Amino acid sequence: MLAGIGRRGFCKGLAAMPLAVRGMLADPMAAMVPGLPPTMGGLHFGVETFSFHDVQQGDAEAVPSIIRYMTMAGIPECEIMSGHIEPYPSAMTGWWVQTRKAPGFAEMREAARQWRLTVPMDYYVKIRKQFEDAGLRIYYYNINFNETFTDAERDRSFEAAKALGAEAISSSTVLSEAQRLVPFVERHKYHVAMHNHNNPVDPDQFASPASFEKALAMSPWFQCTLDTGHFTAGNNDAVAFLKQHHERITNVHLRDRKRNNGPNRPFGHGDTPLKEILLTIRDNKWPVRCYIEYEYGSFRPSVDEVKACMQYCREVLA
Repeated sequence: MLAGIGRRGFCKGLAAMPLAVRGMLADPMAAMVPGLPPTMGGLHFGVETFSFHDVQQGDAEAVPSIIRYMTMAGIPECEIMSGHIEPYPSAMTGWWVQTRKAPGFAEMREAARQWRLTVPMDYYVKIRKQFEDAGLRIYYYNINFNETFTDAERDRSFEAAKALGAEAISSSTVLSEAQRLVPFVERHKYHVAMHNHNNPVDPDQFASPASFEKALAMSPWFQCTLDTGHFTAGNNDAVAFLKQHHERITNVHLRDRKRNNGPNRPFGHGDTPLKEILLTIRDNKWPVRCYIEYEYGSFRPSVDEVKACMQYCREVLA
């Protein structure tokens, strides 16, 4: 079957496949994870672990806490932040520009780099096993590439994602860094999904359909993590973007925000067309995963708010 297309043609075809289909071919676990129900209303739901605000980044207890919260919320898979599995918060590895001005940042950044370059891959395998033993799945590894990464650190990040059992990397990054990542995704044959924000002033940011499209044109291994809250706050149309680019969207971050750079709101109280997004994905049977990202303020425990977000989605799909 492969004789007529050659290795290069096969790899190109594999990269062009929807991520969920590619995942099922590469890993039978992607089709069915023991434990919690794999779908709700026909859709695959997960959570970005940033949602669990009670979990301290860089804390050794972060992984057990996330596993407990996911089980409580009935969510079988996650996009796990690097800060939840590394001894350094994500903010201190270069993504948040403001933190680069903090006293001792340069020393901490170098310490984080050396840790990444030397930690045994078995460290990540053991984390994967903790989730699998609980009937859960790490589906995406969220690591925010930026210009403070060395090439060796970028390479190591891909190896870490594979050891975690992740199907792809999701990254809050910028277009210039995406260009630097091209040889890495091509060599590793591994998807990186760009996560958008809503900073239209900076042309290097992922903040519009056009910025996403620039990255998608760089490599077939680039995909999108569509943050529906940021997209709405930037006055973009998330449903229209889904319809146009669903084959290159691995997952959506479900958040509700007001337009015109407005605040985060509880599900159903902002301007994000969450109901239409969910129904459009379901009715078209697109393999786009739906991930809760709780960010609005509340005095309740974060796991309770994540459960409330899931309940909103459950009622929409009922």
